[in-house]
Amino acid sequence: MKLRHLVVSSGLAISVAAFAYTPAFAADAAAAASDSTAATSKPAPTKKSVRAANRAFSKTVHKAIFKTKGLEQSTIAVFGDAKTGHVTLSGQIESEDQEGIAVNAAKKVPGVTSVSSKLTLREQGGG
Repeated sequence: MKLRHLVVSSGLAISVAAFAYTPAFAADAAAAASDSTAATSKPAPTKKSVRAANRAFSKTVHKAIFKTKGLEQSTIAVFGDAKTGHVTLSGQIESEDQEGIAVNAAKKVPGVTSVSSKLTLREQGGG
């Protein structure tokens, strides 16, 4: 008799607990559903549009660098991420001073949050 009473009371306690948490789960599910509909209402950017934005962003930084005094003749390529604002500079420079000038010029462009330099010093002479 005690075992039967224990099983019945345990089952009753579990079912009451399950019904008590159901509204909380329903509220979470409704919130998740509204979040997913909000996310689907704004279309995700396509790869093509992301690449176009990155090219435009890089071109803006590139123009700023080549308008900077002392960098007109350098061969610097700019790779930018328009979403994060991160810019990577790559190429060859004539002197070590040009690296600092290029990094500072890139940092002044609106939207640039960070700049990393992979610039290398061009060897003089040859032969």
